[in-house]
Amino acid sequence: MSQLLDDGAEVDAKKDGATPLFVACEKGHVDLARLLLDKGADVNQANKKGRTPLFIACQNGHVDAARLLSDKGAEVDRADKNGQTPLYIACAVGQVDAARLLVDKGAEVDRAVQGATPLMVACQQGHVDVVRLLRSSHFTLRQGPATSRR
Repeated sequence: MSQLLDDGAEVDAKKDGATPLFVACEKGHVDLARLLLDKGADVNQANKKGRTPLFIACQNGHVDAARLLSDKGAEVDRADKNGQTPLYIACAVGQVDAARLLVDKGAEVDRAVQGATPLMVACQQGHVDVVRLLRSSHFTLRQGPATSRR
C-alpha cells in the first residue's frame, strides 16, 4: 500500500462510497489506517450513508483504530444521515470499550436520535456494561463527584 501511495494513488479514492481509510478502520487494520492518515487521508471523510471511519471503527469494536482516529482529529459527535453518532452506535451494539473511549474524548452522552439517547438504546438492547458506563459518566459529567458529609 505504501508503494501505491508513493506512486500517486489517491489516498481518499472511493469505491462504493468508502475510502481506503474507512475500509481499514472497518476491518481494524490500525497500521494501515495510520499509514493512510500519514499520507494525508481525510480522517472525517464519510461514506454515502454519512458514516465516518470513526463511526465504523466504534460500531465494530476496533478501539485501537478509533483511538488513532480521535487522536488525529476525528469528530467524535459527527452524525450519519440517520442522526446516529459514533457513541450512539457503539451503545446500540454493545461496544463498551469504544463507548468508554468516546466518553473520555468528550462525546455528548445525552444526544438523542429520534428521541432515544445512547443510554436509552443501551437499555433497550440489554447492554448492561454500557448502561453502567453511561450512568457513571453522566453522574461525573453532570453532577460532579459525591461528597461525604460529616
